[in-house]
Amino acid sequence: MVSVNVSQLLLLGAGAVREFDFVEPLPDPSEELHLAGPVTGQARLTRTSDGILVHSDHRARVTLECARCLEPTTAEVEGQLDEEFFPMTDVRSGVPLPPPTEDDQLLIDEHHEIKLDELLRQNILTSLPLQPLCDTACPGLCAVCGERLDPRHTPHHEDDEQPVDSTSPFARLAVLLRDDDSER
Repeated sequence: MVSVNVSQLLLLGAGAVREFDFVEPLPDPSEELHLAGPVTGQARLTRTSDGILVHSDHRARVTLECARCLEPTTAEVEGQLDEEFFPMTDVRSGVPLPPPTEDDQLLIDEHHEIKLDELLRQNILTSLPLQPLCDTACPGLCAVCGERLDPRHTPHHEDDEQPVDSTSPFARLAVLLRDDDSER
């Protein structure tokens, strides 16, 4: 969990800065990220007249499926975020402050902590590559049998009747394609 107590920073004047590094596991309750390790990064907290501005540069390794061959692959995702957090309670008196005027404002909780987990999770999700590749030269899958096109794959001749590997996730598709070709 990436969180930091900012009570001392809230006591300082606007422009005060605090920096910290983090290496933390990130909760992923919906299991969308498939993180392959902790999230690492640096955060810079700047006191503003209204709250705390957080700037973060972060990196994470995620496990994805190759867009060509469907094999698991790992990708390094880098991101940045800049968000301002507003206090819920006065740091000196503990009195609750008026609620924010906008619903989407980020808040510093009643214990004067800023929690970055959800922001980091969303930022990493939006930074995932659209078509991850296990290798830039990944040959992909054979259009005939659905197997990976690697050196062990034997080329198909158009007039050859290829046996269908029943363990392949594309076995049913190969049968359908063969049936469709024979009807023509």
